[in-house]
Amino acid sequence: MRRTGFVLFTLVVFAGLVKLGMWQLSRGQEKEVLTAALKLRGEQTYFSVASLPADPLWYRVKFSGEFDHSKAILLDNQLDQGQPGYHLFYPFRTENGAWLLVNLGWIAAPKYREQLPILPEHHGLVRLSGTIAPPSQLPELSHAADENGWPRRVQNIKPASLAIATGLPLPDWVVQVAPDDPLALKQNWQPVVMGPQKHYAYAAQWFLLAVAIAGLAWWWLKRDPTRKKGNPG
Repeated sequence: MRRTGFVLFTLVVFAGLVKLGMWQLSRGQEKEVLTAALKLRGEQTYFSVASLPADPLWYRVKFSGEFDHSKAILLDNQLDQGQPGYHLFYPFRTENGAWLLVNLGWIAAPKYREQLPILPEHHGLVRLSGTIAPPSQLPELSHAADENGWPRRVQNIKPASLAIATGLPLPDWVVQVAPDDPLALKQNWQPVVMGPQKHYAYAAQWFLLAVAIAGLAWWWLKRDPTRKKGNPG
């Protein structure tokens, strides 16, 4: 009975470690595809929303238009070197009439939660450059509902919900302002947080652990539990 339980336990642990290794391999492959797309698409620039392909993610864009400062959106719980802050989003209307949501970057939070930071504003026609990216889906640190009114603090950027809240036809992607754009705040957004090499390294670690567990189990099972040391003559 003890032997059977040990075998079953070992199989469960071994399968779990292999599964973790395979998951890290798949994540590494996803990051390779994403890195290649970033490099390829980042070399192409579009100057109007109408000319964008059906899948516009990771292409560079340069638009002229105006910000709507009356509907500022603050993505909550954004740390920069340990300092709490927000990512500042503004709706942006291009010259051709298309509405976008633009992330201008990170801004520090005031000392007290009930206070909001002083938000920069850029009035009149401006030129904006950036990269089209999916909205960040972050783990929510609380179950508190998003605030009402403007500026509005939110736990996640959900374009469909924000389109209803703002009354604007926002797309399901956002524009991350280019770091060298004159309008950019501090930039700590990264499209790839962890490169594929790290995922492959983690996969190797999980597989090595699986091999070690299997080897230890084999050694334990090969022992003769009835063998006893003989008494000296």
